[in-house]
Amino acid sequence: MGRFEGRTAVVTGAGGGIGHACATLLAAEGARVALMDISAAGAGRTAEEITAAGGRAEAYVVDVTDPGAVDDALRRAEDDLGPLTLAVGAHGIVRNHRFLDLPVEDWDATLAVNLKGMFLLLQGAARRAVEHGGGAMVAVSSVAGRGPRATCADYAASKAGTISLVRSAALALAEHDIRVNAVCPGVVDTEMTRAIHRQKAEISGITPEESFAEQAAKIPLGRIESPEEIAGVVAFLLSADASYITGQALNVCGGLEMN
Repeated sequence: MGRFEGRTAVVTGAGGGIGHACATLLAAEGARVALMDISAAGAGRTAEEITAAGGRAEAYVVDVTDPGAVDDALRRAEDDLGPLTLAVGAHGIVRNHRFLDLPVEDWDATLAVNLKGMFLLLQGAARRAVEHGGGAMVAVSSVAGRGPRATCADYAASKAGTISLVRSAALALAEHDIRVNAVCPGVVDTEMTRAIHRQKAEISGITPEESFAEQAAKIPLGRIESPEEIAGVVAFLLSADASYITGQALNVCGGLEMN
């Protein structure tokens, strides 16, 4: 469709899962894509896939909790690929602990990556988009940010914070013609989701397969979702088709949450 022909986009967490799906779709629709990930191998594989398909992408190893590293990567991305006006925050970590057993260091790490890292990305990308006359950004939150999570309070808090951050950024940046939205996935077929259920199963005394099936059974549409389904919604929110949408957090979860 070429909705992003001639545009430059940055995608964090581009080495796998939702980030990979977003990056490859944006590239397929014409964007030059800066791929940021803590994993050099992951970002490199995504870059190779995009390049092999005829797209343009560059990979950057970035710790999103480091302001200097984020700013340097964004600067290099513009030097390599052109004016940055689109951004997708798809990085994140999650661990499962009973509330009474949640280590403070895990709380700090989760909030640093998922929330501070999202702030640094959105702020850094927005500063560049202001210079270029506008843009659009999407943060990947989660339905976990919509309500309580007994075994991952830190993750739920970080994702609720992401929704709040998006709303504040959208309000602050509207005057610069920059739109900011969030998507809230549910149960997505990724390695992160499988890791979550291995941890939950250990806590609950069941198998990972039973844990996965138990959650999937709660989804009204009757199945888990693919990363590509999330990427399609992200691309819509970045595109001109969503030109009058900002400050929203859209559930993309098969009806798991309805609000």
